[in-house]
Amino acid sequence: MDCKHGLNQYRLSRAKSYTQLFMETLSNIKLMYQMYSEGLIDNDITERYITCNINELDRNWEDFKGYIEQRDDMC
Repeated sequence: MDCKHGLNQYRLSRAKSYTQLFMETLSNIKLMYQMYSEGLIDNDITERYITCNINELDRNWEDFKGYIEQRDDMC
C-alpha cells in the first residue's frame, strides 16, 4: 500500500500529461478538418495529417496503457 501511495502524485501527473497530449492532438485534428471544410487546405494533405495524428493517438494510448499496467505490477 505504501508503494502505491508513494507513486500516487507521480502517476496522476503522468496521466494528466497523457490527457493533455490526447486533447492537443484531437484539437489539431479538429482544426485541420475545419480548415479543409472551409477550402483552405487540400484533401490529400488533410487526409495524411489526420491519419498521422490518429496513428500518433493510437501509439500514445498503447504507451499509456502499458505504463498503467507496469505500475500496477510493481506493487
